[in-house]
Amino acid sequence: MTELAGLIIGIALTLFIYSYMVGDNPLYRISVHLLVGVSAAYAVVVVVRQLLLPIWRQVQANPTAPDSVIWLVPVLFVLMLLARRLPSVSWLGNTTLALLVGVGAAVALLGSLTGTLWPQIVDVQAPSPLQGAIVAVLTVCTLLAFQFTALRPRSSGVWQPAMWQRGVTAVGRIVLTITFGALFATLISTGLILLAERLNFFITELVQRF
Repeated sequence: MTELAGLIIGIALTLFIYSYMVGDNPLYRISVHLLVGVSAAYAVVVVVRQLLLPIWRQVQANPTAPDSVIWLVPVLFVLMLLARRLPSVSWLGNTTLALLVGVGAAVALLGSLTGTLWPQIVDVQAPSPLQGAIVAVLTVCTLLAFQFTALRPRSSGVWQPAMWQRGVTAVGRIVLTITFGALFATLISTGLILLAERLNFFITELVQRF
């Protein structure tokens, strides 16, 4: 009965999620709130059981060991971050925030360069020099579509880019439109495949039980 109840709840929540296809509605919001709440509760339980409790046992067993003393550093940063709730000493939390933002940005940048950009540069091999040149030109046009330079004024006083800039921007926007269209189509296709897979799973389980 417990497995059957879980199966029925899973079917209901799946339909609640896909009800967003007809627009925002209370059923979709209920499912999203449940997802966020359960995910947050699960994250808290995992952090407490796999991080905080082992650290507490280690410190309690041997408080003077170097491995125990070093935990004072993150505890200090946490206290400084909590100090932001107090107006008189809220500036203490800026150090923790700066450290979090700096380390997070550095890790994200390094991951993007070593995990995404560099492998694509190294592994991409065009079948012919012409195709490689076309890809390079389209890439440059796409990047130049984001213009941050000053525009020259026309005689009417309206600021407008040069003719070549407008041409490059048009090509870049066309490439972006095609790319976003392909990504959107892939997203829709993936969603339909997942829906079909879940419905097949639920129907198979119900048939086996009845």
